[in-house]
Amino acid sequence: MGHDAITGGDPPPTGRAAPHDHGGPAWWDPLSHRPAHANPETGPLLGVVGVLVGSNVIANEVLPSWAYIPWNIAVAGTLVWVARRWGRTSFRELGLSPDRLRSGLVWGGLAATAVAGITAIGALLPVTRELFHDDRAADLSLGGLAAYALVEIPLGTVLAEETMFRGVLPAMFRRRFAHRRNWAIRGDATAAVLFGLWHVLPSLDLAASNTALKDLPFGLGVPVAIAASVGATAAAGLGFTWLRNRSGSLAAPMLLHWAINGSGIVAAWIVQH
Repeated sequence: MGHDAITGGDPPPTGRAAPHDHGGPAWWDPLSHRPAHANPETGPLLGVVGVLVGSNVIANEVLPSWAYIPWNIAVAGTLVWVARRWGRTSFRELGLSPDRLRSGLVWGGLAATAVAGITAIGALLPVTRELFHDDRAADLSLGGLAAYALVEIPLGTVLAEETMFRGVLPAMFRRRFAHRRNWAIRGDATAAVLFGLWHVLPSLDLAASNTALKDLPFGLGVPVAIAASVGATAAAGLGFTWLRNRSGSLAAPMLLHWAINGSGIVAAWIVQH
């Protein structure tokens, strides 16, 4: 196989040559090709993780609400540049190849439609309706709901998180693990764990606003919220990654992520209004 078929035409990275074993089961990523060389340099990868940690704290604890969207977009764009410049990844590895966009829209559209339907059913059933009682949704006006679901979620959350956790981190971790067996799954799983930890700070707001969590005895609402949020988002991260792998495009997990967050807040608003 020629160099272009492996990296999409980008210059090959330096580092150790990778052995010829699979990155994992074919069902996990049927479109991937092992990078031509492993990238053993830890500096760029540690830098990306450090930026993510700092950005998470700043976005959740320091910045005013109006800065949330431009900040996250700027951070995501910077990390793509780092991944290209020092991580030596290609646009295809990052899920940003234009020739995979159509596939991403199809896969993502189907997944998003299914999620929206499941969310609607959950909001209608008495046994699950209580889960949709969220003070954040109750306080929103109709205009506020539209701005949150159509602007803040897709631009401030989905675009940034999918670029970082389904684009940059998996691509860079795959390069880091390319000399090992199951290199693709190793890289994707590591990125998914970091995606779960990314949600520790936001889970504190969930514990304070969700009725079911606030009613838990012995102050268990906060630890339950953290554990549930980290575990659920790490698992969701693997699902998003699988969808990105199948389609070859970040568009697929972006649409699914938007559907999950957007339909959830819309359903919560409807239930409480």
